[in-house]
Amino acid sequence: MTKRNRSKRLQAVVIVCAVCVVFGLMQGVHDNYGIMLNGLVARTGLDYAAVSFVIGVGALLYGVAQPFMGMLALKKSNAFVMLLGIFLIALGLIATPFSKNFVMLLLTFGIVLPVGTTGLASGILMSAITPLIGEKRSVLVSGILQASAGVGDALLAPGMERFISLTGIAPTMIGLSVPFLIMIPIAVWIGRLNRRQMTDAPASDAPAGKEDSLRGILSAAFRDRDYLCTLIGFSTCGFNMSIIESHLFSQFTASGIPGSVASLTLTVYGVTTMLGAILTGWLGSKFKMKNVLGATYAIRVAISACFLLLPKTVPFAFIMTGLLGMSGDSTVPPTMGTISRKFGAKQLAVLYGFALVGHQIGAFLSASLGGQFVKMGWGYTPLWIINLLLAAVAATASFMIREKKSTAM
Repeated sequence: MTKRNRSKRLQAVVIVCAVCVVFGLMQGVHDNYGIMLNGLVARTGLDYAAVSFVIGVGALLYGVAQPFMGMLALKKSNAFVMLLGIFLIALGLIATPFSKNFVMLLLTFGIVLPVGTTGLASGILMSAITPLIGEKRSVLVSGILQASAGVGDALLAPGMERFISLTGIAPTMIGLSVPFLIMIPIAVWIGRLNRRQMTDAPASDAPAGKEDSLRGILSAAFRDRDYLCTLIGFSTCGFNMSIIESHLFSQFTASGIPGSVASLTLTVYGVTTMLGAILTGWLGSKFKMKNVLGATYAIRVAISACFLLLPKTVPFAFIMTGLLGMSGDSTVPPTMGTISRKFGAKQLAVLYGFALVGHQIGAFLSASLGGQFVKMGWGYTPLWIINLLLAAVAATASFMIREKKSTAM
């Protein structure tokens, strides 16, 4: 190996580590809105259903904003979008504790903060670094990137629960804004590397003849059956994820499991999410990604059945949360890989971002319906019934993808 090749490999490793730090912290906040829920209920005086609705709106916007952030990245740069995301996240975290009514909470916690997180979403980050690390490594790296979300969950879930219990929701959220401001140099550095890459190799990897606009990109994608099947499967994924992020902690505590133990199950979730994402990233580079996707969704059918049929004991909580983690973010690497291979890294942020619109519609329904079901005294059973049916649809759609073997791997 030449000195130049060693230098490029070292740079690739540093790039991957840097974006993993960014993504892991963002997801650590995004995935743990449920831990903040009760603290915000106490501070604002709003009821559980109202705060759940705000979380649901934020989940919806997290998806809706992503294709527009992707287009902004095409027009400006990925680094610009990352910096915008950092600013909005910090603003949302600082302002939310001072929101004393529903409208203000909706603006800060339901709009500003979630829209900010889209600027650090995996589609934006992978679109930024794929030209720097190479398409061949992108599927595996997307699994590693998604695994970093597990690190964020594992560190922040018990930490947030502890700090909220000791100091309250306001100091905790304000303190969380500080690490995001430290990320500014990372975004600037990646932007410089991308500009240098464009100077050295200006040719686009987008398919020839595709209109460089949101309408043109989506029009081409919606004529592709594989993209539509991927979209159907990933749309159901949001419903499953929002149960974990918004209601799982409360479901466990409502079943008599102490809050400190319930937060530890989310740590298990974070660790197993890492393992699951890395595993499907590796499997997606070796086998047909449609089979990896279909099997992952099928596992969720079994998990949902367990939540419907088995008692919610402490061992159950740890085992099921671990399985939820293994199947949680595991859909992301093969989903991103399918899209990237079809349309190129340049359009990945837009098309994966649009897939997240359907994903977050499901997340909105899960978060908001969960609050209503609890308020009406129905508990969490209806959520798991719906989740089981959606997972079955997702598995069927994934197995229908007509995937050709990649020439890049």
